Amino acid sequence: MKSLEEIETMLFSELQNCIGKIRSINIDLEYYNEIMGDTSFLLAALLESLLKYRDDWNQKKWIDDCLIMKAEVINNKLSICGVMIWGIENTTEQWTEPFFFEIELSQNKIDFNAYRFLFGYLNNFEIPYEEFKQNRSYWKSIPQNWKYIINRKNVKTREPT
Repeated sequence: MKSLEEIETMLFSELQNCIGKIRSINIDLEYYNEIMGDTSFLLAALLESLLKYRDDWNQKKWIDDCLIMKAEVINNKLSICGVMIWGIENTTEQWTEPFFFEIELSQNKIDFNAYRFLFGYLNNFEIPYEEFKQNRSYWKSIPQNWKYIINRKNVKTREPT
């Protein structure tokens, strides 16, 4: 299993490669996963790594992947929002919850110093993936009250080569 720092480095490198593609999109896509390469599973790995030592996170949960519903660069920030897909050990059922990830840009490059990761509605429950597949509009709006708010500063990652 990769360390948090290794996952951050891999994700930041992938995001750096995607900035031009994101900026050039002039229409809304249903999902951005295809144009963003490995970003979806790297975001999932990062979130799982950030949550696994928290007291309020069930240690039997694992995060599978995510669907990226929006990716945009505005005011020197890269923002990504979508739906995380997670499960519980020894079961085959999966659930979905919304997420929002934001990282600053410095001279059109990813700023490796800080990012923000928001996950799950505070007052709502997760939705089974099977229900979500039938109605993909469950998580169209971005919540105001998040269950998990992670602000990571002074990140000590290596610049991708």
